[in-house]
Amino acid sequence: MTPEGRIMIDLFLRRNGGEVKIASSRPLSITRQFAGRRPDEVIRAVSLLFWTCKSAQSIAAVEAFEAALKRPVPEKVKNVRALLILAEIAREHALRIVIDWPKFLSVPEEAPPAAHVRAIMKIAQDFDRLLHQETNGEKALATAVGELRSFLEQAIFAEDLERWCERITQDALTEWAALKTTGAQRLVHQLAEGRRIAVCAVELRALPSLAPQELAVRLFSKESAQFIAQPDWEGEPCETSPLARHADHRLVKSLEATNGFGLGARLAATLIELAAIPSRMLALAHGRDTSELPDGEPGVGVAQIEAARGRLVHAVEMDGEKVGRYRILAPTEWNFHPQGAAATALARLASAEGDRESLARLFVTAVDPCVGYEVRVH
Repeated sequence: MTPEGRIMIDLFLRRNGGEVKIASSRPLSITRQFAGRRPDEVIRAVSLLFWTCKSAQSIAAVEAFEAALKRPVPEKVKNVRALLILAEIAREHALRIVIDWPKFLSVPEEAPPAAHVRAIMKIAQDFDRLLHQETNGEKALATAVGELRSFLEQAIFAEDLERWCERITQDALTEWAALKTTGAQRLVHQLAEGRRIAVCAVELRALPSLAPQELAVRLFSKESAQFIAQPDWEGEPCETSPLARHADHRLVKSLEATNGFGLGARLAATLIELAAIPSRMLALAHGRDTSELPDGEPGVGVAQIEAARGRLVHAVEMDGEKVGRYRILAPTEWNFHPQGAAATALARLASAEGDRESLARLFVTAVDPCVGYEVRVH
């Protein structure tokens, strides 16, 4: 059994508005099999079960046990883990941008160059190999970051990342898109030219910072299954995504001021996050050799990882030296809550012009669920 499943999205378009039904076949109770196992067995199982965001899943499992067992974590270890997660985020975002975004262009493009696909698939793999070597000098890391930067500048941004990061207004973004050198530029240009930047705009209710103790209460309560399947906070579904992480960025705020948090803002947030990764990696390469004890109640551990698609949570409750209960809360359950942002945004396509089915698929791709999905327009 694998924890994959699918998200099924039915969009009913009516003259008086739209209705969206979201169903999931994800086996969210898969972690029951972890009860009674040792921490090392669970960590190994997580690494084998989860292929999407594998590094984030594995690190979250390790950190949940470290918190439960009150094991201090050196700062250098934290930085290596953060680098692995950033490399994974870079790969996941690049896959969507280079391979999936061009599928929504009005003029179909040829498949992306094989060299680009190979480079994307190697991103996380190369950093994983480098960071797990006993001697991973700063020079080797800087070389790997430089290679990542060069690829992003060539295949996605078509200019220096520093220059792109200076584009903090909608006009600057559309000026960049008008060059139409890469698939990312052409898609943003197409949305701007067709006045589709504001499509699917909804109010953003970003998932706030959550205390581990508060999460543990919800995850180990009698209603935990319902919370994991359809999570809410303070009675409302929240969003955890690149848009939620970068809602205060000046470019996103410029887009929001005239178009709301629509398709344009979502695509821009992903580009913003990706463009900043090489510089964030170099900053992490200079870690301090310190340790600190995880917070929380002894025997209960909660880990929160900002992964490619949003916040990933692992929680464990120990029973002696073995696992009593284990819970995983993935970003897909937040972002595709039946009453959440995706459902609300897609319902607004009822009043949109143009190919609404294509726009619906582009929106879902922009939010980017952890698993495969199907959109059916009725």
